[in-house]
Amino acid sequence: MLRFAPRYGIISPCLSRRIQARHLRAVNDNGAGSICQDEALDAALRLFAAHGFSAAARARDAAVIAERSGEPSRVEFWVEVCATLDRRMARDFLKRKRS
Repeated sequence: MLRFAPRYGIISPCLSRRIQARHLRAVNDNGAGSICQDEALDAALRLFAAHGFSAAARARDAAVIAERSGEPSRVEFWVEVCATLDRRMARDFLKRKRS
C-alpha cells in the first residue's frame, strides 16, 4: 500500500485545491448507463471479438458480397463497419468501387 505523506509543515497543492465538478467523471465515459446505440459500432465490436485484427477485412468482404448481390444499403453499412475498424481499408475499398 502506498501512502502519500507531504513533508512536515508543507501543505501539498493536491490536498489544498478544491475538486472541480468537471473532473469527477472519467474523460472516456459515455454517460451513466448509456447503451451503444450505433449499429455499425456494435457490429464492429462483435466482429473484432470474433475475428481479432482481421475483422476489418471481414467487414470489407461482407461489403463486396453485398455489392455483388445488389444491396447498396448493406454495402454502405459494411463500409461504415470497416471504416470503424480501419479507415484506410474502407477508403481504399471506396476508391476501387468508384473506379
